Amino acid sequence: MDEFLSIETDKNVVVIGDIHGCYLEFVEILEKIKNMYGEKTLIVSVGDTVDRGDYNLEVLDLCFELKEKGVFIEVQSNHNFKLYRWFKGEKVKISYGMKKTVDQILSLPENKREILKEKYIKYYESLPLYLIINGCVVVAHAGIKDEMIGKKGKKVKDFVIYGETTGRYTEEGFPERVDWTKERVVNENSPKIIYGHVVYKKPYINNLCYGIDTGCVLGNRLTGYNPFTDQFISVKAKKKYFSFD
Repeated sequence: MDEFLSIETDKNVVVIGDIHGCYLEFVEILEKIKNMYGEKTLIVSVGDTVDRGDYNLEVLDLCFELKEKGVFIEVQSNHNFKLYRWFKGEKVKISYGMKKTVDQILSLPENKREILKEKYIKYYESLPLYLIINGCVVVAHAGIKDEMIGKKGKKVKDFVIYGETTGRYTEEGFPERVDWTKERVVNENSPKIIYGHVVYKKPYINNLCYGIDTGCVLGNRLTGYNPFTDQFISVKAKKKYFSFD
């Protein structure tokens, strides 16, 4: 389950930031991508497709469908991993953001809940820890350090799923995150690293690292990035679905 995946492709590739249950925006950006690059474009998700938004199960169904068509790859992420553990019966803290997903699941008839449970567990267990594309692009949910690329293990998993924190907390009570991109030393052989997890108002680019979670669920935008054409694609959020206030 915790293997990374390395692929070679001649398709167009677009990496999409954290969706967080924003189904309408997900559909809209997919249509925009199809019009720009064609239907065979490989869509890569940085993860965190669920929680906080209003249409978590609809997003999951679309992810399942796209994966079955062979045009979609998602990497492991903290919110989706938490849902996986919940489905497995492990004790997890159901925060307000996750409660939206759980409430949707519990509203289903019991037989449909069981079908979804089995399907999601199988789906999540198939996800790569992180993805290497054509040896020159790496997609990891919270990012990855160069010395970790091509490796696995608990230290790597914790970093790519949860990122790195200072041990301090922000005024809102959230862990203060380390900007690991600042210390990166790049050369002509350094891959692009594309990640989500940390919310920015617009894509954050530093030392060939691209942070593309632009807070759609918070009312901003859903962003995609084609690393081979160096193009960003985005759609505006229909509304503010979630607030930390």
